[in-house]
Amino acid sequence: MRTTTVGIMADPGLPEKVAREVAEDLPRALSEGSGTDISWRVEVSQETLPLTAEGDIPLLDRSGPLRERYGWDYVVYLTDLPRSHDGNPMLCQASAEAAAALVSLPALGAVRISRKARELLSVLVLSVRAGTEDYPSPSAVQLALGRSAVRRVDPAGDGDASYVVLPGRRNRLRLLAGMVVSNRPGRLLPALASCVAAAAATGAFGIFYASIWNMSDALHPARLAMISVVVTGALSGWLIFHNSLWNRPRNADEPWRAGADNASTVITVWLSVVMMYALLWSLLFLVGLAVIEADYLQSQLGHPVGLLDYVHLSWLAASLGTLAGALGSNFDSDGAIREATYSRREHQRRQLADSYDD
Repeated sequence: MRTTTVGIMADPGLPEKVAREVAEDLPRALSEGSGTDISWRVEVSQETLPLTAEGDIPLLDRSGPLRERYGWDYVVYLTDLPRSHDGNPMLCQASAEAAAALVSLPALGAVRISRKARELLSVLVLSVRAGTEDYPSPSAVQLALGRSAVRRVDPAGDGDASYVVLPGRRNRLRLLAGMVVSNRPGRLLPALASCVAAAAATGAFGIFYASIWNMSDALHPARLAMISVVVTGALSGWLIFHNSLWNRPRNADEPWRAGADNASTVITVWLSVVMMYALLWSLLFLVGLAVIEADYLQSQLGHPVGLLDYVHLSWLAASLGTLAGALGSNFDSDGAIREATYSRREHQRRQLADSYDD
């Protein structure tokens, strides 16, 4: 029985995590599709490929030396860099001549990423191995991913590289969700250390003022919720503006791409701010319970108090603190915030684009 080796390379972060999860079950999936005469082995490499001047990953040009160096029969690359072809989100690229395939994980969406990636890699490797004229088959990709709108683009030029694109607005929304997941919103919080510190200090300061107690008691929960939406939106907008996170359109042929980049940035930053807000509320709620004695709070409010009154108090204090966090963000590193907002590949791509503009 001949052993065939598939090497998986992946960008740091989510792609590397998915690669290691996929490597456990991929040999079984390949065996089911190829028969019992081949034994499959899957290896995961920590090596990554640098971006080209155009912001792309040159896998097909490097696949030969990579396979020779590691003794692989096929090489697959997982990236969190959103890619496009002919104005549509691109899911994958495959070449039988190069014995290689590249998958853009954001196109898989935000849920069941590892399962979809495993099924897709099985289809791609077997398609590249067969090397038929219509590889990879759109129907096989549809079966693997369970999506309806899938289109294969015929090879152009002298090479045999073929592409699978995802046309339609629904697929663009799925791509947007995948981009947000790749950005991993929680990573932004450590980069906002000064912002979080200013928000916590201001919120805690408000806990000690009786005027804040009376105001939180007088405000309806719906108004408190509206204030929360306004302050989280205001801080998100300030972070995007102050740290130059807005992406200028650079390709007139694909105006949706800049829109998707900016939409993912807005959602990523807003989710990060919401996480900070929830953390701040929890902290202030505990501080309020520890510092403000219930009988004294009752004497100030003029009615019996319960946990709900402490919830409203910490709610309003967290909103005031979040708004003050915009001042603290001025002391955070712009570069660290930009790097934490995007996936590593997207950050590198934007750096390349900015250097090209300069």
